[in-house]
Amino acid sequence: MATAGAGAGVVKEKANASGEGRTSFVEGWEFMQTLGEGAYGEVKLAVCKESGDCVAVKIVTVDGGKEGLTHESLRKEVCILKMLRHTNVIKFFGQRTQGSTYYLLLEYADGGELFDRIEPDLGMEPGLAHHFFLQLLNGVEYLHSRGVAHRDIKPENILLDGVDTVKISDFGLSTVFRHMGKERKLSRRCGTPPYIAPEVHAGLDYSAEPADIWSCGIVLVAMLAGELPWDAPTSGCAEYCEWCAQNFFFPPWTKISNEPLALLKKVLRHAPSKRYTMDQIKSHVWSRKTYAVVDQVAEEGVSPTSSRHGRHSSRLVIDSSPRYADRDNRSSDWQ
Repeated sequence: MATAGAGAGVVKEKANASGEGRTSFVEGWEFMQTLGEGAYGEVKLAVCKESGDCVAVKIVTVDGGKEGLTHESLRKEVCILKMLRHTNVIKFFGQRTQGSTYYLLLEYADGGELFDRIEPDLGMEPGLAHHFFLQLLNGVEYLHSRGVAHRDIKPENILLDGVDTVKISDFGLSTVFRHMGKERKLSRRCGTPPYIAPEVHAGLDYSAEPADIWSCGIVLVAMLAGELPWDAPTSGCAEYCEWCAQNFFFPPWTKISNEPLALLKKVLRHAPSKRYTMDQIKSHVWSRKTYAVVDQVAEEGVSPTSSRHGRHSSRLVIDSSPRYADRDNRSSDWQ
């Protein structure tokens, strides 16, 4: 994939002569449609006019009115992206700045979000959930090997390419928890409430790896059941209290077959010290299972969902709440 050259200069935006609303990005590149929008900015598709190659451009402006968004936080995100190179992590090609606006050039994942592959109330075929989950684990395991905690793992931040390869994206809340062999506990309360581990919600200092693993487990629940298990894993949430009391006789747990449910019982343990590790998850009988639909993908190199499901505009029964970043760690009330 080609990318804008390092010497291309700052972004230049001007009206396109065709009148189609396209704008010039850098010389030889053109902005096309908007791929997504968030609280901090938007992502646009940029196409090379000569080769037709594509990149996704994350556009963020630091204006002082967006809590938690600073030049320092964006520089931190870029530094983390530069550390990473893995099949299941979105590639970073470079950045441009123009005043207080940052343009991050990223790999274009043309399969969209994992979120849009999840059928509300139904989820997806177990084989596909298995296929995506193992790739997610591979990507998160790589992040942890590089000393990086993602801290906002959810289907909206998991992109797919044209053959359903998982691409973990959005490192705006990520941090380095291990450097030169020295590991630190984290204290910042951040993420998206239904996916956040209970120790993060409680405002405790927490270990990075078990917290990310918890979020992966919630993603698996969403894929298998088409709904989220709770609004937040706190003592004030009835659904979470039922889970901790080992009452699994209501949705979403009744929608999940025995083997993946057995795995989830190990992954979604309240105490992080008792939570399954990556190695234990990968050794579980369900993780080692083979599904025919995945074999077909490997043989034919096609997306198993592209012809049947397409992209869904509807949302999960319990939609993901906006993510939070508590800069004072324990002091603010999320409610």
